[in-house]
Amino acid sequence: MAIWNVLTKDRADETEMARAERVVFVRERPFVLVFLFTLFALLRFRLWLATLAYLIISGGLTALGDHLGILPAAQVAAHLGVNLLFALELSAMRVWKLRRQGYLEAGVVAAPNREEAERRFFALEERALPPSRPAPARPAAPTGQRAPMGVIGSFPEPRAS
Repeated sequence: MAIWNVLTKDRADETEMARAERVVFVRERPFVLVFLFTLFALLRFRLWLATLAYLIISGGLTALGDHLGILPAAQVAAHLGVNLLFALELSAMRVWKLRRQGYLEAGVVAAPNREEAERRFFALEERALPPSRPAPARPAAPTGQRAPMGVIGSFPEPRAS
């Protein structure tokens, strides 16, 4: 079972169908292929700041390793560590990018695949919609009087004697 972050970008003057088309599902999991092909994965998801950070970190590790005379095996291990970090955080970077673009988190869904996640999210969203008629409002407490308070714990309200 996979966990999916659901993000949406609402606009006031749009139909339900247009709003549903703008919902984004981001799967929360480490990606094995990102570990092997980190730069290509960052470019594929258009994570430009993360790509820039990756290039700076990788270049810095290479330059530092060459300058200090570190063994090539240790340099490869350091690069694999950076790749592992980016593979583990790819989902979080995608959510961060969408938040910067104005998307808001609409929920989290557990489902085995994306289609099932979409079905579950939209089914829950339909049930969460407010009823067509608003519920009647409760009358406000008269001014100058406090609203009655119930008993909290075992302490009753003081009696007026």
